Amino acid sequence: MNKILLKNGEVVSSEGTLKIDVLIEDGKIVGFPTATAGQAEEGEEVEDAEVVDCMDKLILPGVVDPHVHFRDPGATYKEDFESGSRAAVSGGVTTVLDMPNNEPPTTSRKALDDKRALVSGRSYVNYGFYIGYDGGNLEEVNEASNIPGVKVFVANSTGDMGVGRRQGPARDGIFDGVGTKNLEELFEKSNKLIVVHAEDEGIIEENKKKFDGELTAAIHSQIRSPEAAAVAVKYVCELARKYKRPVHIAHVSTEAEVDIIEEYKDDGVTCEVTPHHLHLTEDDYEHWKNFIKVNPPVRSRMEVFALWKALKMGVIDIIDTDHAPHSLEEKEAGYLDAPAGIPGVEMLLPIFLNTVSSEGLTISELVKLVCERPAEIFGIPNKGRIVEGYDADLVIVDMELEKKVERGNLLSKAGWSPYEGLMLKGWPIMTIVNGEIVYKDGKIEGKPIGKEVVFF
Repeated sequence: MNKILLKNGEVVSSEGTLKIDVLIEDGKIVGFPTATAGQAEEGEEVEDAEVVDCMDKLILPGVVDPHVHFRDPGATYKEDFESGSRAAVSGGVTTVLDMPNNEPPTTSRKALDDKRALVSGRSYVNYGFYIGYDGGNLEEVNEASNIPGVKVFVANSTGDMGVGRRQGPARDGIFDGVGTKNLEELFEKSNKLIVVHAEDEGIIEENKKKFDGELTAAIHSQIRSPEAAAVAVKYVCELARKYKRPVHIAHVSTEAEVDIIEEYKDDGVTCEVTPHHLHLTEDDYEHWKNFIKVNPPVRSRMEVFALWKALKMGVIDIIDTDHAPHSLEEKEAGYLDAPAGIPGVEMLLPIFLNTVSSEGLTISELVKLVCERPAEIFGIPNKGRIVEGYDADLVIVDMELEKKVERGNLLSKAGWSPYEGLMLKGWPIMTIVNGEIVYKDGKIEGKPIGKEVVFF
């Protein structure tokens, strides 16, 4: 394995930044040669090390993205693990957790093992796999080993794995009647972290009936309404409290959801938000149309403002991408035929580094949201921090580098991004995975060396 010395950079954590050298050997962070009594002194020589000068650069822990759909197996024309992981490292992501709505769906131990065999040796990033709950596979869920959690779709989304169904309308703001016996059984008897896509199918179906004629993406947020999300989130949080089961709510998109979740934080409820729910609004449908059709939908400017507020207050625990690529041809179809989903894994860090530059978040807050807390919530040891003995997954960032997001530079098979044309300030210039440089100055380096994560 290579020995690498990162010199003259500023190491970032949630506690702040420190100008210090970082020594990497045999895939691990093994020391900080400039550390003397907590002060940054002139660096000592390290024999046989490749020296990387990080002057005026930031050294971040590798980003942990616990919500991606790399489409492998079953839809590899959209993405596969090699292309998705190449896109990931170009954006500073070094660990991903892949969702189970594949073809065939990952709802059994055999499907998990088949997926492991398929991906082995093909990923540039470290990875883990969820198992999915389909309403009838509780034994498979509980017997599955080395997984971050079980994913349940309370409403049907891409992959048709939804299990939730309304039993009747909400009454006077009372959030009841959501879900099924199977969903409650999962909370009662599961031994895994439950990750939930929470939208209420009954409300969605009723909303569809309100619209006649040709449907367009502009009404997507009215069909999959804020109420549909809030009703499902409330019910899921009640189940978490009732059965004392940790639950993670995926891709919150509304003020109502975060207000509900705030009430249940002491019950082990965590949540995430995506870049597109923080940076896109309903106004963007006019230009992007079905390209930004996503479940749950992008919302109004007021909802986006509320999400940013919840993020700054700590109600929202992490940022991840819900990277869900589809082909250009699929996205150009009509509203009913165009699949829901937005690619994002390679833009996660750049879009938020630009936000840091424009004073939306501090760099330390960002590291907590995309590195430290994801590793903690999903039980990923030795990742998310730059600490002696931790895995050498790091990203070097140039906060002064300005580049335009251009379609021709994207590595995802999707081949497009809703951020095309934006001039962003702050970009990853080097990504290190397991102690090896895999991305440098715009180019992929070496071979796929990612490993399956061993969870706590």
